[in-house]
Amino acid sequence: MKRIISIIMAFVLILSLAACQAPQQETPAPAEQPAASTKLEITDLKGRSITFDKVPERIVSLSPANTEILFAVGAGDKVVGVTSFDDYPEQVKNIEKIGDFEGPNLELIQKVNPDVVLAGGYIQEDLIASLEQLNIPVVSTEATDFNSIFDSIALIGKLSGNEDKAEAVVKDMKDKIAEIQDKVKDKTPKSVFYVVWTDPLTTAGADTFINDIIKTAGGINTAEKVQYWAKYSAEELIKDNPEYLFSSKHATNEGVTEDFYKQSPVFKNLDSVKNGNIYLMSDDNIVSRPGPRIVQAIEEVAKALHGIE
Repeated sequence: MKRIISIIMAFVLILSLAACQAPQQETPAPAEQPAASTKLEITDLKGRSITFDKVPERIVSLSPANTEILFAVGAGDKVVGVTSFDDYPEQVKNIEKIGDFEGPNLELIQKVNPDVVLAGGYIQEDLIASLEQLNIPVVSTEATDFNSIFDSIALIGKLSGNEDKAEAVVKDMKDKIAEIQDKVKDKTPKSVFYVVWTDPLTTAGADTFINDIIKTAGGINTAEKVQYWAKYSAEELIKDNPEYLFSSKHATNEGVTEDFYKQSPVFKNLDSVKNGNIYLMSDDNIVSRPGPRIVQAIEEVAKALHGIE
């Protein structure tokens, strides 16, 4: 028995030594994976294709609407420069001012060292060219009509690395708009004229977001026969004789009141003024800035026209 055990132990020892001396098979090293591309390619609202090496971290906004959208999608901490007109949300007051909407200061923009500048519409074309000559990337994001507001929010969300938040903002807006439309769908539409400026008389025609606000809220824009932001004759307005007169509070340099329209040689001839159907928007900015707060403007107009809460 002892001999058998000795043989077995010897056999086990030989196998162990053989295993130690056998060449070890090396585990192949994992193949190197190509680095994920950090490049960001976008197409702005003017159809220009722009490529960034990475998501921009320092953003200058050249319009109050763009600034409001940046904060709405969660990119407020990336904003390093805004215009003197930017006043919403409250945090904007602490951000570097780089001039006004029509004449921002190029030196101040350079000073804050932006990765990208968000410009307005066609009114800032010369500025866009000047910035590009300084090798500062510029993206045009300012919406001109209702649907392009959603495009602007989506674009700014992608540009700032906040696509999911931007999608949520757009969804919330569309849900609220659909709710308002459902409430006014069975109401008789009311004719509306919107006073953007009194002298010269200027209004919002077709292809403007104010026109879309009026229609979405259950109104008919009597100035839809003209396009964009247009001058309008007093004679044509009196002929239209809208049921409701809407106006920004700052339709003049001094500001307007209902009495201003009641005493005006032109406006006092309108049935809307005679019947007291004059509505001054509570905040000019919710109707003049193509951003998330446009929903508040629709709610306000729907309430004025149809008593919709």
